[in-house]
Amino acid sequence: MSSSAIINKVLIVGATGATGNHVARMLLDRGDTTVVAVARSKGKLMDLLKIDDNKEEPNLIVKETTILDMAPQELTEITEGCGAIVSCLGHNISFRGMYRDGYFLEQTVQKLTKSMLKSKEKDGSNCRFILMGSEGVAHPDGKTDPKRSNFERCVLFLLRWLVPPHADNEKAALYLHQNPSFDWSVVRPGDLFNKKEVKDDDSKGAKGYEIFDHPQGALFGDNPTARSDVADFMVGLATMDQNTWEEKFNHKMPVVYGKKEEEKCKPDETKKSK
Repeated sequence: MSSSAIINKVLIVGATGATGNHVARMLLDRGDTTVVAVARSKGKLMDLLKIDDNKEEPNLIVKETTILDMAPQELTEITEGCGAIVSCLGHNISFRGMYRDGYFLEQTVQKLTKSMLKSKEKDGSNCRFILMGSEGVAHPDGKTDPKRSNFERCVLFLLRWLVPPHADNEKAALYLHQNPSFDWSVVRPGDLFNKKEVKDDDSKGAKGYEIFDHPQGALFGDNPTARSDVADFMVGLATMDQNTWEEKFNHKMPVVYGKKEEEKCKPDETKKSK
């Protein structure tokens, strides 16, 4: 598709991750979006997106670095004109990733949103920030989510103090919650898994997942969610019209679960708190 048909510009951080690469691929497949991907390895990203050296992807811009390593001016330049910033960052499952990388997610979110606001002052663009979290991250307002069982609260307490990545996710969500001056949404998926085969939605437009205002059921095992479904939802958030965004998702923390087998034939609808 020619550049004249481009209507969106989206910055993705964590594009080489298990969910982030789905987000990048889906945005590129739309044909109307310029994707700016920040990744440590351009080669790894190209492999994940199935783009070989002989194939040109005119709507993809890759910055081979990390957000924390970028100068403020450089970051302002790449966020300029963006309609959305999507963060799929996560800690590597290694000793370094778990205990030595620090709270890099919170720091990255802070740096990106500050740059986003500078770009807004410069060109007047209204950019939304979309953060991928998890259902284990409680809503900071203390009211939206139902009270967890004593056992689950004990587990979350231990995770908060013994597993830095969980605390990092909570800190990032809290930072966004405390900053209503810009648009944001925190996506909270259930237990993630890789779907073996991604099928197109049926003719009625039904999705293989459901959206809730708050977590449902038990903390572990009750609600598996395919990474490709999470990516599909985040792409929708990044590209939807402003009115729908403001009404349904701005300054909210929607929860994403895969549909149960017996529910997949039902019409798609957003579930509300009961």
